[in-house]
Amino acid sequence: MLRFPRVRPAVAAAVLFAIGALRMATTFRTFSATNDEATHLGAGLEVLQFHRYMFQSENPPLARVIFAAAPWLGGMRFDPRGTFTDQIHSVFYGHGEYRANLFRARAGTVVFFIIAGVALFFAARDELGDTGALAATFLFTMEPVILGYSALATHDGPAVAGLAIALLAFGRWLRNPNLTRALIFGAAFGFSINCKFSSIVFVPVTCIAIAAVRVFRDAALRKRLGRAVATMAPAAIVTLFVIWAGYGFAVHTVGELQPWIDSYPLPLQHALARISPSTPLPAPAFFIGISALHKTNKEGFQSFLCGRLGMTGWWWYFPFAVAMKTTIAALILFVAGAWFALRDQTLRGPFAEWSLAALATVAVAMPSTLDIGLRYILPFYVPFAIASAASVVAMLRASRVSAAIAIALLVCHLGASAFAHPDYFPYFNAFAGRDPSRYLLDSNVDWGQDILRLRSAVRRKHIPSLSIALMGPADLAALGFPPTYPIDMFVRTHGWVAISDHPRQVMQQQGGCRWLPSEPTQRVGKSISLYYMP
Repeated sequence: MLRFPRVRPAVAAAVLFAIGALRMATTFRTFSATNDEATHLGAGLEVLQFHRYMFQSENPPLARVIFAAAPWLGGMRFDPRGTFTDQIHSVFYGHGEYRANLFRARAGTVVFFIIAGVALFFAARDELGDTGALAATFLFTMEPVILGYSALATHDGPAVAGLAIALLAFGRWLRNPNLTRALIFGAAFGFSINCKFSSIVFVPVTCIAIAAVRVFRDAALRKRLGRAVATMAPAAIVTLFVIWAGYGFAVHTVGELQPWIDSYPLPLQHALARISPSTPLPAPAFFIGISALHKTNKEGFQSFLCGRLGMTGWWWYFPFAVAMKTTIAALILFVAGAWFALRDQTLRGPFAEWSLAALATVAVAMPSTLDIGLRYILPFYVPFAIASAASVVAMLRASRVSAAIAIALLVCHLGASAFAHPDYFPYFNAFAGRDPSRYLLDSNVDWGQDILRLRSAVRRKHIPSLSIALMGPADLAALGFPPTYPIDMFVRTHGWVAISDHPRQVMQQQGGCRWLPSEPTQRVGKSISLYYMP
């Protein structure tokens, strides 16, 4: 087995964090604003400018404020006038140069990437030692989708950081379940919820999965389980306090929940009906956000899977997305742990804990109707990386042949990551073939990110006008495009046509765009096809 002096893994991990952050930064000015970034940034600017949180409350404010800090200092402002569309348009187009605004907006994402990486390193070192910690950090920081989604001003990267911090704190509490460590976990759980509401589900299910295995294999913990669980009661109070702090200790009234009361379960509706609307309520925006998110999930969202459109989702969507968008080498290492790690007495427990935690994140998301991107379960890659690292350590120990295979798989993982540059979040592995959009759409491949690349192609070809069907919120006129016209999916269009994967697949499912050639004149980025139709 490979051994490292104690100081070197931490230094090597820091180098991996730096490399990952630099790779993320190279995409800041490459991709145009994706569908949700202006909304998140606008909400953060609203807090900094007006000290209120009213603009789109489906997500907590912490990450948004951090994303908005550099843009606010750089002169970007949120304009509350006009419609919702007018408001989000003002974010990237109202102040300063568009690409500079993109860079400022995405600079804050590095904060959460580093938090996630550091927490993962220490959590893995607690369980697997130095070699395992370095392997987990390598797998995590080289996974293309981690680099890709973490580099966008959305809540997906912060969600990963939140779960990593919570699992680090929970793992240390499990080792010595005293009150101090329980309170630290409570604060970490509150931080994770302030990163993204999905942590309300992901943190408990992963912690329960890890604890279930630990209790099964640790007789000493079983004997003091009652006292250990009791320490979590005050931890819950700390969690609530941290959430309240994330909303600036705001206090309003129960009456603010009235417009959302129909989205609550009936018992809660009856309970709220008995409470005076003037009753003080801490952080009402938190409860409104949860209500809005629940309503969206209940109503469904148009999604796409393997050539089919639907509003209620598919139970196998997220397992399929993981299989298609994770490097094959990492998948093999994870599966190999069932043979190598489970046969190693010292690694059996950690692998079982972390692999079960990874599977739990997928399982709990399977009933969701929001099947619009792997990013919704991006925290999966925290326990996945640690479980896969346990497999690496076991293979390094088992024999020279298995050690060579493990090293080869790590090299393949690195190669896949390098070849993905700069298209990290639209990455698909070889299972997807030449056209991944046949299987998955939305933020998996086409999130409006290639508009700036299309502008460059249009300028190089001196295209005088363009018929379009593009995903995303881009203002093409403001970006200097020539005149553009929407296409009619049932009528053959002449001249230059630009169509991105999401509308193309949706239109074809509806019987349109049959007049498009089988191959485009040029492929722009990973999501746009450019055609010349004589």
